[in-house]
Amino acid sequence: MKATAQRTYQYRKEESYDELAGAPTLTQTWVRNRFEGDIEGESWEEYLVMYRTDNSYAFVLLERVIGKLGNRSGSFVVQGRGTSEDGTVRAELTILPGSGTGDLAGLRGHGYLITPSGQSSTVTFDYDLDSPAVKQQLR
Repeated sequence: MKATAQRTYQYRKEESYDELAGAPTLTQTWVRNRFEGDIEGESWEEYLVMYRTDNSYAFVLLERVIGKLGNRSGSFVVQGRGTSEDGTVRAELTILPGSGTGDLAGLRGHGYLITPSGQSSTVTFDYDLDSPAVKQQLR
């Protein structure tokens, strides 16, 4: 199945942890997001970012999403990696197997994030929901 949502930043804090003149800067960033669309809810995510001297950057992230996917409630964890070049952020995302809770137990999938500019991103997932509760309903 496919899910698409808009993700809007609600809070952001960033701290450098390694700076060397003429070299990329390493930072740790914490972000709280709000989701609207096929995914409704909020998330907390943590990034490790490498800012290049030309202001482009690369990052890895972990994010816990809490809310609804369709008519099912629970949470799940997303792992991602991406880049930002020319003002556009792109990331490949994976829903980590075994991270789903509540009605989202058994959720797995992959997706991507695109942020053309500003505070809003489009997040899209292709996912399967193979939860014990769903299996029980199908019997």
